[in-house]
Amino acid sequence: MNANIARAFTAAGMLLAATAAGMIDTPSNTASAISPRPCGFYSLDLPQGEQTGGYVHCGDGFILIKFHWSTGTAGTSCIPPWGSRPFFKDGPHKIVNAYYVPTRPNLSGPPGNQMCSTGQPRA
Repeated sequence: MNANIARAFTAAGMLLAATAAGMIDTPSNTASAISPRPCGFYSLDLPQGEQTGGYVHCGDGFILIKFHWSTGTAGTSCIPPWGSRPFFKDGPHKIVNAYYVPTRPNLSGPPGNQMCSTGQPRA
C-alpha cells in the first residue's frame, strides 16, 4: 500500500473515532447511568448529585404512587402516562421505597389534555 493511501486511512480512522467519542454522552461514574430504568421504583447505589432514586411508570394511564422516607413518613405522587418521578435527598434522608396504589389520582384540565393536580389523595 502506498503512503498516501495509508495516510488517508489513518486520517479517516481518527475522524471516525473522534466522531464516535463525541456522540457518546454518558457519565463515567457508573455503567448503570447508560442502562434504561426499569418500570417501578429504583434506587441509585451511587447518588447522581442530589438524586437518590426514582419511579418509572410504564403504562398508558395516570397512576398514584405511595413513597416512604427513611424517617418513616410517607407521601403520594401522581405519575402521568409513561412518565417518571425522580427522588432527591432531603438532608440525610431519602426515599427508600415507592409503589403503585389503586387510589385514583386527582387530575386537572379538560379531557384529552389532563395533567396531575398539585394536591393528591392520601393512600
